[in-house]
Amino acid sequence: MRFIDEVYEMYKGHFNGDEEDIVAIIVGILDEQSHQDLIKLVTEMDEEELFHMLATYMIEVMKRKVAMDDERPPVSLIH
Repeated sequence: MRFIDEVYEMYKGHFNGDEEDIVAIIVGILDEQSHQDLIKLVTEMDEEELFHMLATYMIEVMKRKVAMDDERPPVSLIH
């Protein structure tokens, strides 16, 4: 994806392999984008990029949902 390539080139001296740094930079950049800018990024993706983006997002959301369910105490059916 050209956008990621450009961000990487711009910040490659700032990355130290720490995931928190990467997350902070990407979230900061995306936060500055308008809805239309984000839609443009998506429409510029090829089919494989779009598939991987959606798959990654859906997998992470499902992991969070499962983790939240695991943290909840079981509901008793006996009253």
